[in-house]
Amino acid sequence: MKHHRMEAVGVGVFNSLAYILALSVMVFAPVSYVAPVREISILIGTVMGAVLLSEGFGRLRIIAAALMVLGVISVAAG
Repeated sequence: MKHHRMEAVGVGVFNSLAYILALSVMVFAPVSYVAPVREISILIGTVMGAVLLSEGFGRLRIIAAALMVLGVISVAAG
């Protein structure tokens, strides 16, 4: 904790702000739109893990992530 104090504070602040932002958006948009878009952060983490950290099954994970993005787009368009 001594070496990464600012990073930990930043994660705590931004995580709280992201949650507040998601709740605020739910006032203006249907939950069926907000919830899938909020889960896009998991997809970003998947791509970063495959590309930056060279995790296994990278190509398959990126293909699955792309399919999930297409699902979110189809929900928004429908």
